[in-house]
Amino acid sequence: MENSDRLLQITARLVLTTLIITVMVIGKSFLVPFTWSLLIALSSLKFIEWFEKKTKISLSLIILIYLLIILLVLFLIGYFFYIELHTIFADLPTLLQKISDRLHEISITFGNMGIPIPDHLDKTYVTEWVNEHKEVIFNFVSAFGLNIWNIILIMFYLFFLLYYKDLVPKFFTAHIRDKRHLVIVRKRVQKSLTLTRSYIYGLMILTLVSAVMFYLVLLLFGLKFALFFGVFLGLLNLIPFIGNPIGLAVIFLFSIITMDNMFIPFMIIAALFVMNFIQDNVVRPLIIGDKLEMNAFTVFVAIIIGGMIWGVSGMILFIPLIGILKIFMEGDEKRKNYAIFFSDIPKKPKQKKTKTSEKLDDKTEIPEINK
Repeated sequence: MENSDRLLQITARLVLTTLIITVMVIGKSFLVPFTWSLLIALSSLKFIEWFEKKTKISLSLIILIYLLIILLVLFLIGYFFYIELHTIFADLPTLLQKISDRLHEISITFGNMGIPIPDHLDKTYVTEWVNEHKEVIFNFVSAFGLNIWNIILIMFYLFFLLYYKDLVPKFFTAHIRDKRHLVIVRKRVQKSLTLTRSYIYGLMILTLVSAVMFYLVLLLFGLKFALFFGVFLGLLNLIPFIGNPIGLAVIFLFSIITMDNMFIPFMIIAALFVMNFIQDNVVRPLIIGDKLEMNAFTVFVAIIIGGMIWGVSGMILFIPLIGILKIFMEGDEKRKNYAIFFSDIPKKPKQKKTKTSEKLDDKTEIPEINK
């Protein structure tokens, strides 16, 4: 009987998980912009409330000003990538000629070793492919897969979420009658707000610092479009484990094509690896720290599943969403044990020996065993 009940529970959970994933896939056009707006709203609540207290301006006007600032920032970022990509595409014939010359040199080198490889590039095919996929490249790079319609939806959702911000706590606490449980739920909601705010703010600062660091390195080695690739690599760092290797591969290939000295591309990659090491071990702990308190495997799985369900946006959004889910699981006695799989390994406190214990250790003698 117990086995059948257990099997029924497992089956119900699998069906529920499948249903949730199906809804997330089918409702992607609604859920992706709504989730973006929800995370931005959670990270903006404290600022909006502070601004509302300090000024006599109405809440709706404050939110409108805030949305205009966000739109302006997005417009400047999109315009920057638009101009940079247009410049790169305008230089495409020169780049294709350099690729052909480089392939010819490589084919001669490998041909002498008895390894035949193509010694030319079909420039017409590459040009046609780039022209056909130009809009996709623009959308991916400038807005990480968010088109203009999604940005408009995010602004509308964000306005209503901020305007009706007081309804969210009431929704979570309206059905709770036990005061002790009410305190626990409020703490979990507050912790989720703090986690989201600190994580997103820290991520923004880290992206800016990373872009400046990468730009200075690329500028030092004289890489063309150093500013574009610096900002692009900084934005790709929003996707842990996956974004940075993709950016390094693109920069390495571009440097091989555009630079005459083959030694410099390897120097660029080595310098970027050093910058990444400094960023991961010095800059990131100082700015973000361990806000989510999740292990690396959980973050990696969240990126993969998020990418499968929601694409590029899912790779970024699923990380804080899993962090919020972990907080609520930790506060639930029935599901508290499941949160262990999401958590990082706790660090063991270092035990310091006192002077008294050291003296005792020195004086302690091992007793002889009487044979």
